[in-house]
Amino acid sequence: MQVGEMCSRGVVYVSENAPLREVAVAMNERQVGAIVVVLSRGTSQPEAVGIITDRDIVRAQLEHVADLSRVRVADVMTPAPFTLSTDEPLENAIELMRTRGVRRAPVLDAQKTLVGFVSTDDLIAELARQLGTLGRLLERPPNQTRRSAQA
Repeated sequence: MQVGEMCSRGVVYVSENAPLREVAVAMNERQVGAIVVVLSRGTSQPEAVGIITDRDIVRAQLEHVADLSRVRVADVMTPAPFTLSTDEPLENAIELMRTRGVRRAPVLDAQKTLVGFVSTDDLIAELARQLGTLGRLLERPPNQTRRSAQA
Protein backbone atom coordinates (compact mmCIF):
# COMPACT_ATOMS: atom_id res chain seq x y z
CA MET A 1 0.00 0.00 0.00
CA GLN A 2 1.13 3.54 -0.75
CA VAL A 3 0.72 6.65 1.40
CA GLY A 4 -1.59 8.26 -1.16
CA GLU A 5 -4.07 5.41 -0.75
CA MET A 6 -4.52 5.87 2.99
CA CYS A 7 -3.75 9.50 3.84
CA SER A 8 -6.44 11.93 4.96
CA ARG A 9 -7.56 13.98 1.99
CA GLY A 10 -9.43 16.71 3.87
CA VAL A 11 -6.27 18.69 4.57
CA VAL A 12 -6.63 21.58 6.97
CA TYR A 13 -4.31 24.39 5.99
CA VAL A 14 -3.74 28.02 6.80
CA SER A 15 -1.77 30.95 5.40
CA GLU A 16 1.58 31.81 6.95
CA ASN A 17 0.18 35.30 7.64
CA ALA A 18 -2.80 34.06 9.66
CA PRO A 19 -2.98 34.93 13.35
CA LEU A 20 -2.42 32.06 15.80
CA ARG A 21 -5.88 32.58 17.26
CA GLU A 22 -7.37 31.62 13.88
CA VAL A 23 -5.27 28.46 13.86
CA ALA A 24 -6.25 27.55 17.42
CA VAL A 25 -9.93 27.95 16.54
CA ALA A 26 -9.53 25.84 13.39
CA MET A 27 -7.72 23.09 15.34
CA ASN A 28 -10.48 23.05 17.93
CA GLU A 29 -13.29 22.99 15.35
CA ARG A 30 -11.67 20.30 13.19
CA GLN A 31 -10.33 18.28 16.16
CA VAL A 32 -6.77 18.20 14.80
CA GLY A 33 -3.41 18.77 16.46
CA ALA A 34 -1.55 20.08 13.42
CA ILE A 35 -2.24 22.25 10.42
CA VAL A 36 -0.25 22.63 7.22
CA VAL A 37 0.95 26.16 6.48
CA VAL A 38 0.72 27.27 2.85
CA LEU A 39 1.90 30.28 0.86
CA SER A 40 -0.47 33.24 0.83
CA ARG A 41 -1.02 33.57 -2.84
CA GLY A 42 -4.21 33.31 -4.78
CA THR A 43 -3.41 29.98 -6.40
CA SER A 44 -5.68 26.99 -6.33
CA GLN A 45 -2.68 24.73 -5.73
CA PRO A 46 -1.59 25.12 -2.08
CA GLU A 47 2.16 24.86 -1.53
CA ALA A 48 3.19 23.52 1.89
CA VAL A 49 5.80 25.80 3.45
CA GLY A 50 5.43 24.82 7.09
CA ILE A 51 3.48 23.01 9.75
CA ILE A 52 2.09 24.28 13.02
CA THR A 53 1.03 22.12 15.95
CA ASP A 54 -0.96 22.69 19.10
CA ARG A 55 2.34 22.53 20.98
CA ASP A 56 3.72 25.38 18.84
CA ILE A 57 0.75 27.54 19.85
CA VAL A 58 1.27 26.86 23.55
CA ARG A 59 4.97 27.66 23.27
CA ALA A 60 4.22 30.88 21.38
CA GLN A 61 1.76 31.96 24.03
CA LEU A 62 4.36 31.37 26.76
CA GLU A 63 7.23 32.98 24.84
CA HIS A 64 5.41 36.00 23.47
CA VAL A 65 2.98 36.52 26.35
CA ALA A 66 0.73 38.19 23.81
CA ASP A 67 -2.75 37.94 22.50
CA LEU A 68 -2.77 35.08 19.98
CA SER A 69 -4.44 37.45 17.51
CA ARG A 70 -1.19 39.45 17.36
CA VAL A 71 1.21 36.56 16.69
CA ARG A 72 1.43 35.29 13.10
CA VAL A 73 1.78 31.66 12.04
CA ALA A 74 5.07 32.41 10.24
CA ASP A 75 6.60 33.50 13.56
CA VAL A 76 6.20 30.10 15.21
CA MET A 77 5.65 27.45 12.53
CA THR A 78 8.16 24.76 11.67
CA PRO A 79 9.34 25.81 8.20
CA ALA A 80 10.09 23.42 5.33
CA PRO A 81 8.15 20.51 6.80
CA PHE A 82 9.05 16.88 6.23
CA THR A 83 6.71 15.63 3.50
CA LEU A 84 5.79 12.30 1.99
CA SER A 85 4.98 11.46 -1.60
CA THR A 86 1.69 9.82 -2.52
CA ASP A 87 3.59 6.92 -4.10
CA GLU A 88 5.74 6.26 -1.01
CA PRO A 89 5.24 2.67 0.20
CA LEU A 90 3.69 2.52 3.67
CA GLU A 91 6.67 0.67 5.15
CA ASN A 92 9.08 3.33 3.87
CA ALA A 93 6.88 6.14 5.18
CA ILE A 94 6.91 4.63 8.66
CA GLU A 95 10.69 4.32 8.62
CA LEU A 96 11.17 7.83 7.23
CA MET A 97 8.90 9.33 9.88
CA ARG A 98 10.67 7.37 12.61
CA THR A 99 14.09 8.45 11.37
CA ARG A 100 13.03 12.12 11.20
CA GLY A 101 11.23 11.93 14.55
CA VAL A 102 7.95 13.28 13.21
CA ARG A 103 4.43 12.12 13.94
CA ARG A 104 2.67 13.95 11.12
CA ALA A 105 3.49 14.79 7.52
CA PRO A 106 1.86 16.58 4.59
CA VAL A 107 1.45 14.37 1.52
CA LEU A 108 2.37 15.72 -1.91
CA ASP A 109 1.59 14.41 -5.38
CA ALA A 110 4.12 14.17 -8.23
CA GLN A 111 3.65 17.89 -9.00
CA LYS A 112 4.48 18.74 -5.35
CA THR A 113 0.88 19.81 -4.73
CA LEU A 114 -0.53 19.30 -1.24
CA VAL A 115 -3.10 16.50 -1.49
CA GLY A 116 -3.24 14.91 1.95
CA PHE A 117 -1.93 14.53 5.45
CA VAL A 118 -0.77 11.46 7.33
CA SER A 119 -0.28 10.96 11.05
CA THR A 120 0.92 8.13 13.23
CA ASP A 121 -2.74 7.57 14.16
CA ASP A 122 -3.53 7.01 10.46
CA LEU A 123 -0.61 4.59 10.11
CA ILE A 124 -1.58 2.63 13.22
CA ALA A 125 -5.19 2.38 12.04
CA GLU A 126 -4.08 1.07 8.64
CA LEU A 127 -1.66 -1.44 10.14
CA ALA A 128 -4.39 -2.64 12.53
CA ARG A 129 -6.73 -3.12 9.57
CA GLN A 130 -4.05 -5.12 7.76
CA LEU A 131 -3.35 -7.23 10.86
CA GLY A 132 -7.07 -7.94 11.17
CA THR A 133 -7.13 -9.15 7.57
CA LEU A 134 -4.07 -11.30 8.21
CA GLY A 135 -5.63 -12.70 11.39
CA ARG A 136 -8.69 -13.84 9.42
CA LEU A 137 -6.37 -16.12 7.41
CA LEU A 138 -5.89 -18.14 10.56
CA GLU A 139 -9.61 -18.77 10.92
CA ARG A 140 -10.73 -22.08 9.44
CA PRO A 141 -14.20 -22.67 8.15
CA PRO A 142 -15.91 -25.38 10.30
CA ASN A 143 -16.26 -27.88 7.40
CA GLN A 144 -12.57 -27.56 6.49
CA THR A 145 -11.59 -28.69 10.01
CA ARG A 146 -13.77 -31.83 9.69
CA ARG A 147 -12.25 -32.75 6.32
CA SER A 148 -8.74 -32.55 7.75
CA ALA A 149 -9.72 -34.86 10.61
CA GLN A 150 -11.16 -37.45 8.22
CA ALA A 151 -8.11 -37.59 5.98
